[in-house]
Amino acid sequence: MNVFNLTRLVNLTRQVNLAKVSNHLLASFFLLILVACCNSSNGERDEYQYQQPLSLNDAMVTGTLAEHSVNQTLIEAMFTAIDNQEFTGIDSVLIMRDGVLVLDELLRTELGDHDRFIGNQDINTHSMQSVSKSFVSAVIGIAIDQGHINSTDDLMLSYFPEYAVVNNDDVRKRAWTIDDFLTMQTGLQWDEWTHPFSSPSNSLGSIYQTSNNYIETLFNLPMANEPGSTFAYSTIASVALGGLVENATGEPFEEYANKHLFEPLGMDSAIWAHTPTGRAHTGGGLWLSSRDMIKFGQLFLQNGTFNGERIISQEWINRSSQSRVLLTQYLLWEGYGYQWWIDNFRDNTNQLHGIYSANGNGGQFIFVWPEKNAVIVFTGQNYDSSKLYQPQQMMRQFIIPAME
Repeated sequence: MNVFNLTRLVNLTRQVNLAKVSNHLLASFFLLILVACCNSSNGERDEYQYQQPLSLNDAMVTGTLAEHSVNQTLIEAMFTAIDNQEFTGIDSVLIMRDGVLVLDELLRTELGDHDRFIGNQDINTHSMQSVSKSFVSAVIGIAIDQGHINSTDDLMLSYFPEYAVVNNDDVRKRAWTIDDFLTMQTGLQWDEWTHPFSSPSNSLGSIYQTSNNYIETLFNLPMANEPGSTFAYSTIASVALGGLVENATGEPFEEYANKHLFEPLGMDSAIWAHTPTGRAHTGGGLWLSSRDMIKFGQLFLQNGTFNGERIISQEWINRSSQSRVLLTQYLLWEGYGYQWWIDNFRDNTNQLHGIYSANGNGGQFIFVWPEKNAVIVFTGQNYDSSKLYQPQQMMRQFIIPAME
């Protein structure tokens, strides 16, 4: 049976899940349809055919590609390319345009090792990896809006009295600002990209293998550069930002985020992995459904409002989504904002499109495209592989042309 027929069955179970039937009945329902589809197969390979997304009880309005000026032929060609293995390890693709969900394809049909690691049993819920960082940035914006944090110019260590004494003490550490951590410019000796994750020379892998307190270990590292001068991508810097929220608000990060971000967006799929000290792993530990991912992107597209409610200030949205660090050494990105990537997308006429994104290992992406009033979401399973950037190729080859 074609992968798209099988995933249609998975999508159908979403509606049954909403009725909260027993697991036994749900399994029986799935099996009956699966057998019927398999029996009806004549052995030929089916081509992908677009269908309007299902309307679920999740505050999402659905419509068709044609109703919102998205070229259906190009979108169908994209899924045919997936079916032909031109793109692999793609778990879901969603498009929202004009505030309407016009594409929602769940492609994965079984849970994987990452799901088993955290105990996830819902095929709709997916590891966000470093997309989690963009969520912690949003929560910091909310904490500033509410007066728990004065500004991004505040000294980082002023919110961590428990680390008043650090190893490798340095006047430059005492000058750290929240802005330095949001923009990945801590100045610390840190490299989690040059060496394989399993190598002791990989800063992130080393902390995971040797530390029980990620934030303390990070703060104890020696300095290499002036804060605010050099970009060095750091997952644990984002964990420290989650700790900042906890110390500033007096609430566990998860509780504060649920109350002021997830619940107002109608998100109920969130699961957090935790660090050894019990903090939410805000560097990469969020699990979420693809439909909840696209709500988050829509919040940014709508300048901090959702369903008429102001959740984050427009000022924070603007500051987060503008390039604060130029990344001239990278081909895929033009810059970095507050835990958001400023993407480098040019069309066939060499026109640059103002798209920014939340990116995660494995191929997790939330693309926000204000020019076209669109949000595009991908999830994937290409962990620690160059294939994790396939969604950017699919954006260039299919999705950007489909909206032009």
